[in-house]
Amino acid sequence: MKVVKQEDIELDSSFARQIAKRSGENVYLCYQCKKCASGCPSRMFMDSTPTELMRYAQLGMVDEAMKKNTIWYCLSCQTCSTRCPQDIDIAHVIDTMRIIAQEKKLKADNNKLPLFNRLWMTMIRFMGRAYEAGLVASLNFFSGRPTKDMMLGMQMMKKGKLKLFPSFKKPLATMKMFSRAKKLKK
Repeated sequence: MKVVKQEDIELDSSFARQIAKRSGENVYLCYQCKKCASGCPSRMFMDSTPTELMRYAQLGMVDEAMKKNTIWYCLSCQTCSTRCPQDIDIAHVIDTMRIIAQEKKLKADNNKLPLFNRLWMTMIRFMGRAYEAGLVASLNFFSGRPTKDMMLGMQMMKKGKLKLFPSFKKPLATMKMFSRAKKLKK
């Protein structure tokens, strides 16, 4: 974790208030016990722990929090929330940070996860379920490497692990659900 001198910090509680308003969680209850970080299954891929994100929120360090890949690598598995002695739903706080980052069109450095999330949700919205081959092909195409993983994909298709064509699962019902959610958001 980056060491920050107290005199370099200008406390701004608006970020914590925004998180509280949107998630219903009070980040100031976190006393940095680090139980959330010790149980996180995706911690090895993150450049910051959930504990550190909570601290950034407490101190109003919006830019620091939003630049971290942690908000994109969080699985929302609830392990951190379950382990929290203060009963803070940390996963929900991180989800809220992710939503704020998407609204502000912020991305972590060299991070393809926002693109992955957008493609995944688009696929779910229009097909009603995940289509793995299409997701990988789209991700590679929009990342500028259209042939990446092509040989692996073909081997997986031969073994029946990956389907060439998508199957649709109630796409109209799913589209209606997304439409209702969009109306509720407004």
